[in-house]
Amino acid sequence: MEFKLHRWLRLTAFLMFFLSTCLEVSAQHWSFDGKDPLKADRKNGELTLSNARHQLELSSGIIGKGLRTDGYSTSLRTEISFNQLVSGCSGWFALESFPTDTAAFFALKDRKTRISVSIGLNRFGEILIGKGNGKEFSYLATGYFVEKFKWLNIALDIRAENSSVWVNGHKLKINMSSVHFPEKTDEILVGKDFREIFLGQMDLTSINGIIDELKLWNKPVPIKELQNEVSALAQKVPVLAIPELRFKDDFSRPKYHLLPAANWTNETHGLIFYKGRYHIFNQKNASNLALRQINWGHFSSPDMVNWTEHKPALSPEKGYDENGIWSGHVILDDKGVPMISYTAGGPKMGIALAFPKDSTLNDWIKYKQNPVVPGQPDGYSRTDLRDTYVWKEGDKWYMVVGFGVKKDSVEKGALLLYSSADLKNWSFLHTLFEGNPAVDNSGIFWEMPVFKKIGDKYVLLVNKVPHKGVPARALYWVGNFVNERFVPDHPMPENLEIINRLLSPSVTEDKDGRICAIAIIPDEISGEAAYLQGWSHLYSIPRIWNLSEGKIIQSPHPVLQSLRAANRKVLDITVASHQPVKLYSGQQYEILAQIMPNKAKQFGFVLHKNPDGSEYTKIYYDADSREIVVDQRHSSTKKGIPLRVRKDTFLLDTSKPASFHVFVDGSVVEVFINNQHAFTTRIFPSKRSSDQAEVFAEGGNINLKAEVWTIQPARMKTEF
Repeated sequence: MEFKLHRWLRLTAFLMFFLSTCLEVSAQHWSFDGKDPLKADRKNGELTLSNARHQLELSSGIIGKGLRTDGYSTSLRTEISFNQLVSGCSGWFALESFPTDTAAFFALKDRKTRISVSIGLNRFGEILIGKGNGKEFSYLATGYFVEKFKWLNIALDIRAENSSVWVNGHKLKINMSSVHFPEKTDEILVGKDFREIFLGQMDLTSINGIIDELKLWNKPVPIKELQNEVSALAQKVPVLAIPELRFKDDFSRPKYHLLPAANWTNETHGLIFYKGRYHIFNQKNASNLALRQINWGHFSSPDMVNWTEHKPALSPEKGYDENGIWSGHVILDDKGVPMISYTAGGPKMGIALAFPKDSTLNDWIKYKQNPVVPGQPDGYSRTDLRDTYVWKEGDKWYMVVGFGVKKDSVEKGALLLYSSADLKNWSFLHTLFEGNPAVDNSGIFWEMPVFKKIGDKYVLLVNKVPHKGVPARALYWVGNFVNERFVPDHPMPENLEIINRLLSPSVTEDKDGRICAIAIIPDEISGEAAYLQGWSHLYSIPRIWNLSEGKIIQSPHPVLQSLRAANRKVLDITVASHQPVKLYSGQQYEILAQIMPNKAKQFGFVLHKNPDGSEYTKIYYDADSREIVVDQRHSSTKKGIPLRVRKDTFLLDTSKPASFHVFVDGSVVEVFINNQHAFTTRIFPSKRSSDQAEVFAEGGNINLKAEVWTIQPARMKTEF
């Protein structure tokens, strides 16, 4: 009798719990506002967070706080107990970018049958309904497109008799009859799909943005309540800036060099000075850390040091640029209005144009007649033309496009030349210039061309692509523009940098008429290291270009002096052989050193040195071999960091003092010699204490006069 009574009490308790659950407005609600943001507000349900950095990042949500995701590793998961019913789900989302592949807001699954259903979107922002059985997945297009940088209320009602999808309070008019919902939902993902598509460690089915106010419903989704929420909240502007927590402890992340808020960037392009501000554009993938889903990012600045990152100026759309908004150029037309010329990555590679809506240059309209160059010229078989540079000569506009040709079985870099009277209608002329790789080692294909007149000469700069183990490199010739062809003064090109690292400069005149360049300095670290780091690549400080004796002379732009702190250190000493002298300890600094080599065989700097000597990088001149050497064999104990020696020939007159101007900013180092020659490197030590800088000599003493400044962080803002 006691046993039966005990069973009856247990059954009664279960039924009361079940009925009370069904009568609640929602079974689970996560607002992310409590002391434990991953626990539901009304029940004991808990979300499990997946994230590359194993940290919960909170931003301003639609109400209170919301979860900030990264686009490639962040997602949420919860399991549903046997006594809970799920009839729908809803939540607020704000997207910074569209995904690299089809991603999901919600994905619901029955773990026993493996049947799953999801509501997500593709890389163009179209809402999709996903269906899966654990092995195969398919997606139903809805024809409904959402916008980035706006709040979205997404709701899914999975009742078999009335299944529906709601976006911002509007029911999508789609036929759901082909969608088979799980009989029993016991696992839910938020921010990704059950379909697993990875690029290395990066999940391509994740969203990049903010998640807030998640609800799992155990009764029909209260649409009227959601519509009232949408009316009250949808016009709020989401704050999609990256939380400070993400890179708080990343001492390798630069503070006065330009780089996006997070994730992937590649070349700069379109540096201009317009209506009192500098603008520069960049290859940007906010969704992950790879050369995918390329947009044109946009920065502006009053001085080329303090920058604001804006929303992307251009993004891929279905059609002629669906596979990426690739590199190009920005020029001012005959009326002084900017115009973008870009490479449209579609079914064919072509050239397209865009025009600004207003003088802020934040919003652009693609030209209705795009693409203005639909593909390669007649008579050429290669289809991968890319990267434009536009200029005016007399009353005619010209445009070159990076290319490669094959003649007599020899592949060589080349530039296609087009002309136009109005910047919209372009005619192919011929190749402006072709390389001769057997003689000049200029490679088989050229990217990111610059054709800039300096004084009475033209500088033609190209970036040869990697080929057969030979890395990309920025090369240039100096010559003349004769009969619509480039005629170099010498057949052999010059290297832009002594040590090959910096690539693809974007060039313009500053407000004082000086020719300035900003270029990319790649990381070159492994995919795993980048995955944990959360950002890839950055840009150089602005440099001044001049031309002297047929060579580009590079020096740091004087605007950098505005970041110098007051604590200047001055030295005037002799540095004895094998007795290095400490210059600085920290991550952001500038060294202006004048060294009299005397008879020393090697002299230079030790950077990012740890007190115990476990990590350090040596950058020096070898007088015997006449080489600049960057020795990074001991630069890091971290996994995925290249440990190598790079060197190249450089003739330095050791009979007189030499000037070394060194800029260190976390992982990036830029060095200028005699205010003429430059090279760059990247250093990624594993220890924060690896921050000491020394000057050293070997095989003889040197005389040193030096000034050292702490460099203050530049003001970097995110306007989204």
